[in-house]
Amino acid sequence: MSKATTKKFVMGVVAASLMFTLPVTQAFASAGKPAGAQYSTVQLKATPTKKMTYYKAGDSSIPSDIVWVTEKTDLVFLPTAVTDDVTSVVKDADGVFWIGTENGLQRVDFKETDARDIVQYLAGPRYLYGGDDHITGLASDNKGGIWARTATGVTHIEMPMKTLYEKSAVYEKLIAPVNDRFGMVTGTSFTFDDPENTYTDYSSPSGIFTGHPSTSDNDGLWTSMYALGEIFRYSTLKSEYGAAPTIAQANEIKTAKDAAIRATKAVLLLDYVSGRGNGYPARSYMLTSEAGAITNTGDDYGYQPYEKGFWFHHVVSVSGAVYNPNGIIPSLRRDDATPIGYSIVRVTRDSLTKKGSTLFPSGGTDVMNYNGIALSQAAIDALNETRPDGQKLGIDIKTNVGKANKPVYQVLPVITAATNNNVTFEDTSTSSVNRPLFQLTAPVYEEIPTFFNDLFPAGVVVNGKIDMNQIVYKADTSSDEIAGHSALFFAAYKFLCDDPTDAVTNEMKSLIAKASNRLTNLILEDDHYYIEDATGKSTQWSRWLSQYFNDSVSVMKQNSLWTLKIGADENGDDALSYGYEDGPLNALGVMGLLKTAMYVTAEEYPQDQAKFAAAYDLAFDGEYSTAQPFVNGKGYIQLANEYIERRLVRQATNAYNNHDNIPVTRETIVYPEISKDIDEGDKLQMDSNANATVHQDWTQYINYSDEELGWFPVFQLIMLEKDPQRHKQIVDAFDQWYSNEVREENPFYTFLYQLAHPDYTNVDLTSAVRFLYRMPEYRITFKSQYDRQDVFYIEPGDRDEYSQTNYALPPDERLIIKNNNNPFETIEGEYSANPNFNYEVQDELESATVFTLPYWMGRYFGIIKEAQ
Repeated sequence: MSKATTKKFVMGVVAASLMFTLPVTQAFASAGKPAGAQYSTVQLKATPTKKMTYYKAGDSSIPSDIVWVTEKTDLVFLPTAVTDDVTSVVKDADGVFWIGTENGLQRVDFKETDARDIVQYLAGPRYLYGGDDHITGLASDNKGGIWARTATGVTHIEMPMKTLYEKSAVYEKLIAPVNDRFGMVTGTSFTFDDPENTYTDYSSPSGIFTGHPSTSDNDGLWTSMYALGEIFRYSTLKSEYGAAPTIAQANEIKTAKDAAIRATKAVLLLDYVSGRGNGYPARSYMLTSEAGAITNTGDDYGYQPYEKGFWFHHVVSVSGAVYNPNGIIPSLRRDDATPIGYSIVRVTRDSLTKKGSTLFPSGGTDVMNYNGIALSQAAIDALNETRPDGQKLGIDIKTNVGKANKPVYQVLPVITAATNNNVTFEDTSTSSVNRPLFQLTAPVYEEIPTFFNDLFPAGVVVNGKIDMNQIVYKADTSSDEIAGHSALFFAAYKFLCDDPTDAVTNEMKSLIAKASNRLTNLILEDDHYYIEDATGKSTQWSRWLSQYFNDSVSVMKQNSLWTLKIGADENGDDALSYGYEDGPLNALGVMGLLKTAMYVTAEEYPQDQAKFAAAYDLAFDGEYSTAQPFVNGKGYIQLANEYIERRLVRQATNAYNNHDNIPVTRETIVYPEISKDIDEGDKLQMDSNANATVHQDWTQYINYSDEELGWFPVFQLIMLEKDPQRHKQIVDAFDQWYSNEVREENPFYTFLYQLAHPDYTNVDLTSAVRFLYRMPEYRITFKSQYDRQDVFYIEPGDRDEYSQTNYALPPDERLIIKNNNNPFETIEGEYSANPNFNYEVQDELESATVFTLPYWMGRYFGIIKEAQ
């Protein structure tokens, strides 16, 4: 890890820009609230917020005057018969009961206004030292908190009153030193050092957080979410503080704006970092100085083991054009420019092996029928024009992605002597003296704009320009990234670039328009509705074409099994296209992209408005096609409104496949026996399919990552679509998603649902606010205790491996997750007591985007109002 990617921060320092200066008026409430909105703004309040200090057993810092309670005489509201595992009970001066057991600690406060908060569970390493849940003694601190002792150590759990605004400031202070990598923000490992104390208190004034951020698979998506929150933070503070803010308030506004600009820049850079000049967005990038890039040997022939994926390293001449050793495939050629260099694919597991899965049940052996990263035939043909006999791709050089006795050949981005004409495998032996026989390249036409210089360490900026030779970028970009980029482009263009005298945001505004215009044209090019990569085919997941969603639908509908929601062909075989369940999400996604493109490019690219508008209008034009010739984009709003229906078909078809191709009904359901031949996890998966199908419970087949991704286009569309009929169709589609999301009590979804229904007065905003109240201050991914008696545990969802809780536990009693995880799943909750638990070195501190984005968005739109 280079020094540039290691951050430090002293927690006791509170910058003037983050001073707790509350607004003196709430005039803004009417500025963001939709016209005619009938919902009531929720008045926030300060609430008890758990603060932990950890002492290892024997630490001399443990106060010597603590009088430990080791009996349960204070437990007067439960009969003795049900308190066998209780070890200690304290009733404090406020009448709160603290109940220590052999399996954790409970806080019981009958005065809590929300019945769900009367009993709170505190267990696992977040609350009890080292994850030792056997309480051996308790003591009140006489300030609303508790001292809890176990064999491994002591934890002081304080309960200071804090507003959500104060909590947000703690989250904000951690971003730069821990989670920020060149402006990109995601979860990362960290270390914590406090030279003045032997115990661990993350809020200690002398404590230092050091983050070790590295590339993540979805840097653009996670950073887009963080940037959206910062944009709403800036807009909220600017409006609330008014035209004459104090110096402290002005500093706070500036800090919020600077954070929003930095994160937006980091995402926008991904649309320029490849240098292809066609709008292609990268997933992420690294510098050659970072460990994951493995470029310290000075060449691109060695194996890159730390990062999976499809990576390119720039080779750009400072003096002009550089010879491209593999030519340029037709789709990447530009007639208006000469390449200034090329990007060469790194040797990774994926570049050597990623065949992918079959896309279309209708069959076909062409590589376009797979979702991997093999080259299209057109790309192979073009490259072979520059390759001599004996080195022809697909003839002399190719990889068997099938079996030894049943070969299927593809041209993958990297082919070595060991993989040539052999069964594909991960060849780690390459080097400068054992070069691959083939490494795909992509042309570099453009330098990275100097607008992004400030994101990089000084050594990367050479003669005023970014040295592209120090860049390794990740391709195979998914629709996930596009969803985040597009929503951010809209919000930044509308809310952040709001000052015509600001040169920085004016330039950003122009670059957003350019990136959006290029990207949209790239997707619409030749009406293919996908993002084309250097392979000459679409990336693995960026597909919006109608065939991907609907291949064989017409065949399935002719089969009698369709009445049982089973997608089978005339032979009774699974006939669902790979993208069948992706249809509703991706339909909304491309609609949101088009609508945003029309908005942000209108001023600078008026020539493309008609094209974008026609593609968007097509989504509302009748029914989508289910057979050849498929019409891309047509009737996509109808497709978007089939979310639940398609979930039911997918899970019923899965159950059918797991049940020897016999329809699963109440009369015929048969559960397999657990035996040595059936892994228990597989059995649970099979039962999940069966139960969900029998009960038509589509919520057990939720892809929670898709739920998160669905938020972005819905946000764009409900903000931009002014036609009442179209707006209603969009909201109707969102309502299907929300019928599961409401169970999650997550403000990320709840606040958007309120905006989609500004006339609704019965949206459960209370639960959404409770989610924010109960969010831990330090989002460290500690294991959590799920061995509790107040929930029912049900079998895993179809996509999951662990059991699920029957309701969503509050955020401070479960695993710390992003919004793309199942909040009901008990995944990775197992742990055991560890007397040497290291609180100073932890695997991950997640960014607080799940808090900051809905919090500031809620304030902006007048859904919530901060405490005075």
